[in-house]
Amino acid sequence: MANLNLNFIVVFLLFSLFGSSPLGIFKPSSCSEDQSRANIKCIYTERQALLSFKKGVTDDSGRLSSWVGEDCCQWRGVECNNQSGHVTKLDLSCEKKRYRLSCSFGKISSSLIHLKYLNYLDLSWNNIDHVQIPEVFGMLENLMYLSLSYASFPQEILPHLGNLSSLMHLDLHHSYSFGEKAENLDWLPSLSSLKYLDMGQQNLYIAGAIWLQEVIMLPSLQELHLSSCELQIPPPSFPFINFTSLVVLDLSNNAFDSSIFQWLFNLTSLTSLDLSSNNLQGTIPYNFVNLRNLEHLDLSENPNITNLPSVFGNLCKLKTLSLKSTNIGGNIDGFLDNFSTCLNNSLESLDLSLNKLVGNIPDSLGRLESLRYLNLYGNSFWGSMPPSIGNLSSLQQLDLSFNEMNETIPASLGQLSELVILDLNANSWRGVITETQLTNLTRLEDFVLTTYTVHSLVFNVMYNWVPPFRLKSLELENCLIGPKFPVWLQVQNELSYVNLKNVRITDTIPEEWFSKTSQLIDLDLSNNQITGKLLQQLVHPNVKFIDLSHNYFKGPIPVWLAKNSVQLYLKNNSFAGPIPSNIGDLMPSLQILDLLREPPHVVKFHYPYKKWRVS
Repeated sequence: MANLNLNFIVVFLLFSLFGSSPLGIFKPSSCSEDQSRANIKCIYTERQALLSFKKGVTDDSGRLSSWVGEDCCQWRGVECNNQSGHVTKLDLSCEKKRYRLSCSFGKISSSLIHLKYLNYLDLSWNNIDHVQIPEVFGMLENLMYLSLSYASFPQEILPHLGNLSSLMHLDLHHSYSFGEKAENLDWLPSLSSLKYLDMGQQNLYIAGAIWLQEVIMLPSLQELHLSSCELQIPPPSFPFINFTSLVVLDLSNNAFDSSIFQWLFNLTSLTSLDLSSNNLQGTIPYNFVNLRNLEHLDLSENPNITNLPSVFGNLCKLKTLSLKSTNIGGNIDGFLDNFSTCLNNSLESLDLSLNKLVGNIPDSLGRLESLRYLNLYGNSFWGSMPPSIGNLSSLQQLDLSFNEMNETIPASLGQLSELVILDLNANSWRGVITETQLTNLTRLEDFVLTTYTVHSLVFNVMYNWVPPFRLKSLELENCLIGPKFPVWLQVQNELSYVNLKNVRITDTIPEEWFSKTSQLIDLDLSNNQITGKLLQQLVHPNVKFIDLSHNYFKGPIPVWLAKNSVQLYLKNNSFAGPIPSNIGDLMPSLQILDLLREPPHVVKFHYPYKKWRVS
């Protein structure tokens, strides 16, 4: 009897804990409740609403072809709550095709209002000519996510968006609702829950003077994107900025013609600030020190900024900094020195290209040990790279092209084992390159090293040396590599772009190298003393530009089996024999065939190929 009572108590407790089934029967050994949830189908009225929506739209692309059967929760683009069966998400975004709308819905019916539990709606990249009842969007009171980016829709729906008090994410980027200009944004402040707003590529010129006045009324806003909105009038200063929770601010590609706005420095939660491609002027204020949470800062393409402040070195969380194409000048010693104030410097990307910076690159560069991307292109730096360059062990891209570098390349460059792109183009390098600078560059794909001073930079590597890298792009113009065509070049079988102009190769080019580089797009071996014959037909289907001029090639004129080839330069060689009669069929895109000899005689081949012009 005692055991019977104990069993009864255990069953009673389990029954109390888990509750009864809908039929009043407790089945402890089954998973009927989980199974019933898994078998839940969508609500009948909501299925009917979706079918009504489908009936009213144009669906040339067949995106709604799966909308058949009883369970709408299985339809493409539809998601339901896995417990209640209510439709919660509708993703009808269209495939993105550049520069044009790729799908059309024609019109949107009012049936959407029956989706009472809908919290996510994406209609981006659609052409919507008509909304049956413009108020329908404002009646989706549970909507938290709405994207109409790259969509065309009637402007009449915009004021009704102000009714969506639960909306947290609104994306209107490059939508076509505003017509020529947006008259006002007075519906925005009602979106009290909004955290993300993107109205990029809208014409807000008329509303430009008051856009900030409307936006500051959004107390929960964390991301604001207003790029390419034709904003010109600088937003005024406010004694109080209500959106201090703002984390991301993008005002790029507008036409602000002023100094940097002082109210920005009250936004101490900012982690990303993009003011690029404006006309901001004057000095960069020291007040940037207030933005200690900043991780991404872009001031590029503001041609009237005049200084390179050391204050950025105090922003210890900064990961990316771009001052490309401003007007900053002088040396960068103080700028880099200040980064030592951070115990753990976080800077990963630094772009100071296309400015007026001068002098030697200081050894303090090596303190930026987290750098992955360094672009100093288009300045007037001279001397050499600092030996500390080897400390940048995470560096993946290094661009020092178009400067006045006139010294040797340090051996420490060879320590950059993560380097993928190395661009040292258009300088006056001198000295010697050995295996030391190259052996550890195991990930190198793009290698550009050209010098203005002819043959002042010598590649002194063993003929049989095999490098650890396989390049996709190689330019070594005016460097001294010859007289042999070394093995380290012969093993490069993934090349798309090759420039070995004037590198004093007097050797023959192995036929197998040509056959291994079938993915070539651009080939320049001009101004050498390369000898030997080429195969009569070379298969390079993607090649567009070939220059073999000013060499000692002989034999019949080679023909590239390349339908995309546009220019073929073979002048000043020793080719002999006729131009192949079917060259126009084999190279149908060919526009220039240059066979210049002394006296000058240029044959230019133009499409259609039967038309020739001799000059």
